[in-house]
Amino acid sequence: MRKSDAVAAIIETIESNIEQGLWKPGFRLPTERELELRLGVARNTLRKSLKKLEEDGKIVRQIGRGSFVAEPATSNNVMTSLLNQVLGSSPSEVMEIRLVLEPWAAGLAATRATAADLMQMRDCIAHAAGAPDVPTFEKWDGELHQTIISSAKNGLLAGLYEAINTVRHQPEWMKLKQRTVTDDRRAAYHRQHGEIVDALAERDPEKAARLIRDHLIAVRISLLGE
Repeated sequence: MRKSDAVAAIIETIESNIEQGLWKPGFRLPTERELELRLGVARNTLRKSLKKLEEDGKIVRQIGRGSFVAEPATSNNVMTSLLNQVLGSSPSEVMEIRLVLEPWAAGLAATRATAADLMQMRDCIAHAAGAPDVPTFEKWDGELHQTIISSAKNGLLAGLYEAINTVRHQPEWMKLKQRTVTDDRRAAYHRQHGEIVDALAERDPEKAARLIRDHLIAVRISLLGE
């Protein structure tokens, strides 16, 4: 097989996995060594294929971390670039950004959240409490934090946080959660979430900001041991 044909075959295989939903946005591709063995190709041929997939926006490659399936392309090149950068970010980087954004957003939400917003937050907490497993808990945990951000009524902030929240779909993030979210921690997070929403309902910006910061620090310590 000519090298050009081998490159095209590799690209077709990887694109097929993505299009069929086997490899979803944020999925970390197997290592180059694993792909070599699985596809029966030489390293330089594989790398040429991955380079073309990256140029076409199908994958995101991060030095030292591997390759990830990119978010589907949109007409907004800036947002696509941001999403792809987030997909390649480490949990530590994501938590640092969340500690900057969320306390400030909670302060805004304390004065701007509607009754419907607060009801939605409490609904998320109830669903999280009854979640049968960590992935379901993580889904409702993410919904709660996204709702708090949205309640700040700042469209730019909401869009930015939605991009950051895509990290929850990464296998690396979910593995950390599966390993660290014990029953005791779920109970602690449930209590903290309730206190945050109570502060928002009390229209207390300083208290809401402090509580969500304390909560995020607890999450970071749980995930990363920092």
